[in-house]
Amino acid sequence: MKVDTEKITALAERLALDEALELVDVEIGAVGPRAVIRIYLDREGGIRLGDCESFSRRISALLEVEDPVPGSYLLEVSSPGLERKLVRPSHFHGCRGRTLKVSLTEFLEGSRNFRGRLLASDDEGFELERDHTVYRIPYRLVRKANLEVNHEELFGTGKRKR
Repeated sequence: MKVDTEKITALAERLALDEALELVDVEIGAVGPRAVIRIYLDREGGIRLGDCESFSRRISALLEVEDPVPGSYLLEVSSPGLERKLVRPSHFHGCRGRTLKVSLTEFLEGSRNFRGRLLASDDEGFELERDHTVYRIPYRLVRKANLEVNHEELFGTGKRKR
């Protein structure tokens, strides 16, 4: 099964732009003989279910016409979630001060895995603070990066008021 990933991504980018959405990522996989297309969207102020539904209907129509997937496929359109993947430099730019979990393709100062607070980012890489040490990490070394949920920030600390 030869899926035209570039064509799917281009269609999704164009449609996201038309709907004032941010295309976070496109993943192509398979479940048995069927292709699975996962499209992750966001927007300033947060994405809503209706945004995903509308995008899903429109991209489905485009995929039927353009036919970048031979045979049947499963389409999933959703938000990137709380522990979203960071794929592009622009994803890092909006996460200053947040906790990241990062895996690298090679060792950097003796480690491949980092968990720390994002201090800054630019188009070449980012600075991550871990255990009071700041690491400069180029994007080219990143295998995987995700936001990490800080449950204290999300839910508060201490006992629940009754």
